[in-house]
Formats: sequence, C-alpha cells, structure tokens
Amino acid sequence: GQSDNRTMQPTQAKSPKKGTKGSGKPQVRRRLSVMPGSISVESEAKLDGIAIGEDEAKATEMATGAFAKGGVVKEFTSLSRVGYVPFNNRKVNQDRYTEHPMFAGEKTKSLFGVFDGHGVHGHDVSQFLITHLPTLIAKGKNLEKHPHAQITRSFLAANAKLDKSGIDTTCSGTTAVVCYINGTRIYTCNSGDSRAIVATLQDGKIIAKGLSIDQKPELESERKRILENNGRVQACQDLDGNPVGPMRVWLKHQDIPGLAMTRSFGDKLAASVGVTCKPEILEYDLKEGVDQFLVLGSDGIWEFISNQEAADIVAAESTAKAAAKALVEEATARWKKEEEVIDDITATIVYLNGSKYPAMSK
Repeated sequence: GQSDNRTMQPTQAKSPKKGTKGSGKPQVRRRLSVMPGSISVESEAKLDGIAIGEDEAKATEMATGAFAKGGVVKEFTSLSRVGYVPFNNRKVNQDRYTEHPMFAGEKTKSLFGVFDGHGVHGHDVSQFLITHLPTLIAKGKNLEKHPHAQITRSFLAANAKLDKSGIDTTCSGTTAVVCYINGTRIYTCNSGDSRAIVATLQDGKIIAKGLSIDQKPELESERKRILENNGRVQACQDLDGNPVGPMRVWLKHQDIPGLAMTRSFGDKLAASVGVTCKPEILEYDLKEGVDQFLVLGSDGIWEFISNQEAADIVAAESTAKAAAKALVEEATARWKKEEEVIDDITATIVYLNGSKYPAMSK
C-alpha cells in the first residue's frame, strides 16, 4: 500500500501534526531514528531500533515482589513484551526494567527504572544501563545530602562508562526514567520519553499525576538547547511535502540521525548537537493513604494511552500481575489499531503502603 513507501525528508514545519490517533488515518509515528530519502516502513522500523537480531530477551518477562514493612513500597510487578514487525519474527526486545525495593541496603529507600533502547544496538545499551546505573547511584557519597547532584553525576558517569564499553552508540541509545524513593519523597529522574506517573485517591476517585515530563524537540527549552549546539529541529515530510510525525533532531548540514527525543544515553551523533543524558529530576512527596501506586512505562505504553487511562486500567484489576497484563495488553491493542508495527512495551507498577490497591494484595 501507499503507506509502505514514503519519502522522508526533513521539513521546516513550525507546528507538525501529531499522529491522528484514533482517526483511522495512516500516520507516521515518532520513529526514533529516520534516514531521509525514499524509505519504507520496514527500513524505518529497523532504524527505529526495531532491529533484526537474536532474541536474547524472552517475548514476555514478568517479575513480582512483595516488600517487608519499613518502606513505602507494598508490592511491585513488571511486565515487558517484545514488539512486532511484519518482516522480522526475530525482533529483539530493547526495553529493560530494574527493581530495587530495598535500595543501597536500606529499607526506607527504593529504586525502580524503565529503559527503552533504540537503534541497532539499543538492547545492549539498555542492558548496560540496568547493570551499571543503579550501582553508580547507590555508591554515591552525597546521595543523602545532595540527591540531585549525586544522581546527575551518576547518570553522566554511566554514560561515560558506556562510551568506553565497546558498544557502538553512534546511532543507538536508550531512554531512562528512574524513580528513587527515600522515605516518603520520590525523585523522578528522566532522560528521554519514557514516563512515570503516580495515582492518587481524591474524593474516592483515582487521579493520575505525571511525575516526569517527556523530553522531546517540541518542548521549547529542549529545542533551544539543540539549536544552541548547532543542531536542527524539523519534522519529516511526505511525498507531497506535508510534515509527518513529530519533530526530530538532525545535524545542521546532514539529514541524520532524526532522533525524536532530546535526552538519552548513548546516541553519540545526536549528542554532538546537544542531546544529553543529563536527567531532569522532579520531586514528589508521598502521602500515605492518598497516593496509591506508581506506573513507570516505556513509550510503548504512553504512545496511545493517557496517564489517566493507565491509572484507571491498573486500578480496575484485583492483582498486581493482572494489572500489568491489562495495561500491556491494552497498549498492544491500540498499537495494532493505529500502526503497522508494535513498539516494545514495558510497565512497572509499584503499589504503596496504605494503598487500597490491588484489591487482592498479598
């Protein structure tokens, strides 16, 4: 069909149209790395980290845990499902998650993170980060007194370590959304477009609140940094010259790499024009009995599901495992409806002490 062969050239569109979600019209999503020129959906998907390779990760992974009293975490679960590409039945899951209910050896500290790899070696990058980033944060001498500075230092140190790892990160990288909990305070540390939310109970209703902000070229402050670093921010365009999909980061005089986020680990080419792994750290103070659960997800979750919808889906299920399954399956169904490919989809749900959820908690 027509949608299988689009010419993807950057265009100076000031207000690119977002994907026409739910309209039934074909849309070009935020493919993470797009090479301009005549490009098929298959080629584009490959560049978007939907790469051919040995499937090291199982198609579905799940982990569940319960936590001893002493911290704010009551129960947690994660589910990661590999995406789907029509031409590639050996697609690698490039998403990773990390769970530390008792972080740095302390009951009052926890750390949870979701990492969404992209590019040919994206799965190697996300795996590297779950191996090294939590350790670097935990070892930080100033984590207690100066958490922002210490976490930022740890993100930068992890990226420097990645740089020396032998993994080719020219056009490969990963997002990171990390919730570090110390006592009743959450520090949400974000690089990229994975996301974390908290579900609160207000007047008997579940209300979702964002704990992080997606870092994309559409954000004025993010775009400004790219332009100041000699980069370009433009959308792609179709054969008729119409802007399609989101804004992307390009080198000034070359139509590469076309990254649809402004912060990430790796991505050396994009880093040369201002893309950084430096996290944005936002604080949130938990209130027992009011704040019910956290949801961390790769953008496979958030592409077609709003924060509020995600909170409602989780709240409707009576067990942690059922909630993770319901959220991932709803995300999958929406991808099938809207797109020819399905992104890797990962969700971590953290239920808090004093929460009425899940109904059948341990």
